[in-house]
Amino acid sequence: MEQDEEAASLLQWKSTLWVPDGRDELPSPVLSWSPAKPVCSWSGLACDAAGRVAEVSLPGAGLSGTIGAFNFTAFPALTKLNLGSNNISGTIPTDDVITGLTYLDLSQNSLSGEIPPAATLPSMRYLNLSANGLSGPIPRSLAGVRSMRVFDVSTNKLTGAIPPELFTNWTEIRVFHAQNNFLAGSIPPEISNAIKLQSLFLYYNSLSGHIPVDLGRLANLQFLCFAGNSLSGPIPQSVGNLTRLVFLGLFSHSIVSRIPPEISNLIALQVLDLSTNHLEGEVPAAISSLQSLQFLDLSSNKLSGVMPDISGIRDLIGISLADNSFTGEFPLALCRHASLKILDLSHNQLHGQLPKCMWNLQQLLFMDMSDNAFSGIVQAPRNSNLSLQSVHLANNSLVGGIPLVLKRCKLLTILDLGENNFSGTIPPWIGASNPLLRVLRLRSNMLHGSIPWQLSQLSSLQLLDLAGNSLVGSIPTSFTNLTAMMQPKTEYDMPLEVSYHILQYVASYTYVYHIEIDWKSQYYVFDGTIALMTGIDLSSNYLSGNIPPGLANLRGLRFLNLSRNGLAGGIPEDIGNLKIMESLDLSWNELSGSIPSSISQLMSLNSLNLSNNHLSGEIPTGYQLQTLAEPSIYSNNFGLCGFPLNIACSNGSNSTPAPNSHSKELEALSWYYSVLAGLTFGFWLWSGPLLLFKPWRDAIFRCIDHIQERL
Repeated sequence: MEQDEEAASLLQWKSTLWVPDGRDELPSPVLSWSPAKPVCSWSGLACDAAGRVAEVSLPGAGLSGTIGAFNFTAFPALTKLNLGSNNISGTIPTDDVITGLTYLDLSQNSLSGEIPPAATLPSMRYLNLSANGLSGPIPRSLAGVRSMRVFDVSTNKLTGAIPPELFTNWTEIRVFHAQNNFLAGSIPPEISNAIKLQSLFLYYNSLSGHIPVDLGRLANLQFLCFAGNSLSGPIPQSVGNLTRLVFLGLFSHSIVSRIPPEISNLIALQVLDLSTNHLEGEVPAAISSLQSLQFLDLSSNKLSGVMPDISGIRDLIGISLADNSFTGEFPLALCRHASLKILDLSHNQLHGQLPKCMWNLQQLLFMDMSDNAFSGIVQAPRNSNLSLQSVHLANNSLVGGIPLVLKRCKLLTILDLGENNFSGTIPPWIGASNPLLRVLRLRSNMLHGSIPWQLSQLSSLQLLDLAGNSLVGSIPTSFTNLTAMMQPKTEYDMPLEVSYHILQYVASYTYVYHIEIDWKSQYYVFDGTIALMTGIDLSSNYLSGNIPPGLANLRGLRFLNLSRNGLAGGIPEDIGNLKIMESLDLSWNELSGSIPSSISQLMSLNSLNLSNNHLSGEIPTGYQLQTLAEPSIYSNNFGLCGFPLNIACSNGSNSTPAPNSHSKELEALSWYYSVLAGLTFGFWLWSGPLLLFKPWRDAIFRCIDHIQERL
């Protein structure tokens, strides 16, 4: 009888569910539920020895509905409910006491409301409510659920402070995850009472204050991440007591101190990320004793001295020491890490020649040596292809031709060799040997010769920066075939993800691509959003000839800079096709003729420079051009007239607006007001005498009476 009631309750709940994508049937396993079969044989269910439903496990089953429609009271033996990764909505019931339930997973759904109090979940051991839309505080009453072992409320909208009572009463807690919320206040010192804690994630909240010194009592801790808060003060020396720690993330804080030498005691550590703080001084030499380390990120600090010794580390996968003040030469110990995939030593004070052995790292995907003082010729072995996807050597003093080793980087996506002393010509092999290239930056070198037409074979190219060289000849007309520039980019990011194993888990380390662009006459570093940026910069060379009209077909361009060359002819008539263009600089050339009226169709344009040419005629107006009121953007074009120049055109007008719907609307509005003014004038012309002059009024009325009599 009890089984029949449970079956009826489950079928009733099934009837409230639906599939959001419009399919007629619910996906398995709910599809197979039928009163014709015993309830204990239904997919996703498990029964106890008495035949009562003890578990309902339907993760990722494509279910949409509410948890409120599930009748908990109908299942007295239910201990486990797993509805994770569905589309369950509504609030979690708080009226019913779910006495026997010890395992509840409602993660990755669309739940709202607040976390239920302890009275609802008195026996809970595993509670996972992550990745929903829950709000409000973490209830203090949950401290009464003394059997709690796993508590995960990450990625919600929770506010308030972390109740210290939780860690006083939860003596069996192993996992506490509350990251990606809006929790405030400090990290409670009582956290040190949870001595069985193995994983503690509080990253990306609004926590402040210091890292509790008593944290060192958590001897079983394996994962610790407080990143992305507003913590300050030093890293406590007691961190060295966490000898089982495999992951330590304290990045993106305001921590001001030295790296404590005791950190070398963390012999099990596989990931150490202390980036984006205010750490000072030298890196302790004992860090070399962290033999299990796979990822080391100390970037964006104030560290100094020589590069840290990593000779004792066995299998390093990623290292980032960027944005510090390290000195000395390239550490040759890095060449012995055959497993290295990410290498970032940028923005330091390193010098000397880049070693040949650096190019022997067959698994290396990302290399950034930019903004240092490296010099000499880039030399490399002549064997084997490389896996490199991104190479940044910008802003050094490197010489010689474009390194031939790059010819073997068939997977190259970004190549930045700008601000060096590279000489010679741009090798045509780039077009064939690097077919996946999306960013090519060779600006501010000593390159000469013409631009090879083979660059137009790079069908994925979206950023081309050859500015500040000594290039001659014309702009290749084949550039109109740069297919990746023909449509606006819709992807937001193109991060580099590296998967690795940490204990029994498969994790991923994400490294965001970045590039420096001369954007609207200023240098900007585009992090992440580089995937949206499309542009061409050929400025400050010795290019001649006409601007290829076909460039107007590259409708995905956001900036075009051809300034400071010797380009002649006119501006392409179809320049208005570049609808999303934000920055256009054609200044300091020999351009002539009129400015095409279609330029007024560039609705996104907010930076324009056409100065120092031989342009003539009236400056088009309308739309976005009206906001560009700085006269200097048209200066030294002695044939131009109209707004915003203080030069009247010969026909007496200041400008000739391009015909458009806006001007038609103004014309219609002007006609409307003219008619209204005429009616008003006519009304007072005839009514005024009637109201103000009695003889005229009498005469008019007598005339009207005479007409009526005649009729």
